[in-house]
Amino acid sequence: MFAKNPEPRTLNPEPFMSSEPSSADAAATSTLATASPLAEVAAPQPRRTGNDPVLVPVLGPQWALHWKHLLVTLAFGTLAVVLNHFPLRGTDLWGHLEWGKQIIAERRLPTEDPLQPLAAGMRVVDLGWLSQVIYAAVEKAGGPEALVSLFTATILLFYLVIARTCYLQTRSAVLSTLITGAALLLGWSRISTIRPENFALLLFAVLLWLFVGRRVRRDASILLDDTHGDWKLWLGIPVIFALWANLHGSFLCGLGLLGCLVLGRACEVVQTKKSITAVFLDREFRRLVYWTELAAAAVLVNPYTIDAYIEALRFSRNLNLREIVEWAPLSFSHPAGKEFAAAVVVIGLLLRHSRKPFAASDVFALLLFGAAAALQLRMIGWFAAVWAVATAPHFADLVARWFPARAAKPEVAEADAAVADEDDEIPALPPGHSYRYTLGCAGLIWIAFAFTTFARPLLGGQPRSAEALFGEQSPQKLAAWLQKNPSAGQVFNPQYWGDWLAWAGPRPMNLFVTTNMHLTPRSVWLDYGRVTATQAGWETVLDRYRVQTVIVDKVLQPNLGRALRTSGEWSFVYEDDQAQVFRRKPKALADAGKPAAKPAAH
Repeated sequence: MFAKNPEPRTLNPEPFMSSEPSSADAAATSTLATASPLAEVAAPQPRRTGNDPVLVPVLGPQWALHWKHLLVTLAFGTLAVVLNHFPLRGTDLWGHLEWGKQIIAERRLPTEDPLQPLAAGMRVVDLGWLSQVIYAAVEKAGGPEALVSLFTATILLFYLVIARTCYLQTRSAVLSTLITGAALLLGWSRISTIRPENFALLLFAVLLWLFVGRRVRRDASILLDDTHGDWKLWLGIPVIFALWANLHGSFLCGLGLLGCLVLGRACEVVQTKKSITAVFLDREFRRLVYWTELAAAAVLVNPYTIDAYIEALRFSRNLNLREIVEWAPLSFSHPAGKEFAAAVVVIGLLLRHSRKPFAASDVFALLLFGAAAALQLRMIGWFAAVWAVATAPHFADLVARWFPARAAKPEVAEADAAVADEDDEIPALPPGHSYRYTLGCAGLIWIAFAFTTFARPLLGGQPRSAEALFGEQSPQKLAAWLQKNPSAGQVFNPQYWGDWLAWAGPRPMNLFVTTNMHLTPRSVWLDYGRVTATQAGWETVLDRYRVQTVIVDKVLQPNLGRALRTSGEWSFVYEDDQAQVFRRKPKALADAGKPAAKPAAH
């Protein structure tokens, strides 16, 4: 942080003092030193000469941080540690991982679901193929712990970009961090799962950052139509959407955001010029339309071209998905419903107390993503990002009114950075800033790093146990038992365990369903529900599919377990604290009837 000045200045001696002490002065000093025990402390210190080195900072004044930066660093460091200790639960992650392995091995995209034999004939449009390849490559390079590290880096970067976007509008590091923390709480129910959607959320945040930065720059410019810096959007938009269309099928959210910007600008022009014709003559409106068209064209840069749009629209209307909690409408019985209601209340309070009007594009974005979250619980994370960015300037307005002494100011003033101390030639620092805080932030970053899996290869830490790594919800004991006692033929399994069993269980394993319910034929899905609920004819369903092994979740499928125990056709072969396994008796298998024909594609 500091270095020796290569050209130290010569200190001029005071005009009334001699540069060499007299003999009388030396004798007096020697006498005092002998007579007093405090003389060593009280004795005059030698003055600095022109040859003494002078320490000057290598880092500029902008690197001297404030105590507020310690709080921000502590907040995001804590978030990184928490994210890095999330377990790899038995979710759709493992299915994506297996798909990625097959893509790498066969060097082609799948045309059918490789994990669901009963989905044969169902056409696959794999919009998340690039995410699956990334997961497979990372897992091969560093094992499951590397997947946790990838998840941590992605989510942490997502919230850092959101915080930066809020900072551009508030100019307060603490306030932007608090707003980001509120968005984190709002979308907490969606961030605990590792899935390709994480990459899409990061791209969504970058898109928000680009447009908010442009809006702030234009508002601060003296030019009526400042296009300085627009090159970032001309380059960034096609890159973002080309990546997005290959990482996840939610690219429609990005196009929806651009549509909100277009509609918002149109409303502003109509409001100011009182003419609809003026909208089409407005350069800003036309520029936003061009960017939207560029994004729509960039989406086509994927292996399926126009079919990507068709699949993205068709996917959300799949009837099988409607029976899954995350695809259901928000409810107050779910934590996300309460979080959403609190966010709406905050917006109402800001409308009442903030003097700064909401931008028309922000209103459209809040309405669009708010309605999407209300209709589908899984959209709450997208709404949280929009909510943070849209409300940030209004929180800043309230802080400036209610706490004028603490109103946000630029962290480092350029004028202060140019001032130098006349004696030591060390640049003066802005008030409250110090290099000690910079060292403190570096120390916090190191501490956070030391507590994450990133540091274990360097610091020699022990890896997490399987229970901590995969979580209590993952049926690890079941998978281990199946590895030693593989099942031949069709297996009936809980849908939410299908992906985990495909990764951790024996191979091959003819699973009944996985988390790719949209690829499961409707008739198979209805039969799955009939067996799970032990409705009339459930035994006939198992006979028709020639099921030889039934895996039961003891918590969510207790009725099925009791029914199989009392049946004379099934043998109880395994049980742990989570699962039960039943296998069909040989005579019952012979009497089960002919194998069912493969369901026709729907």
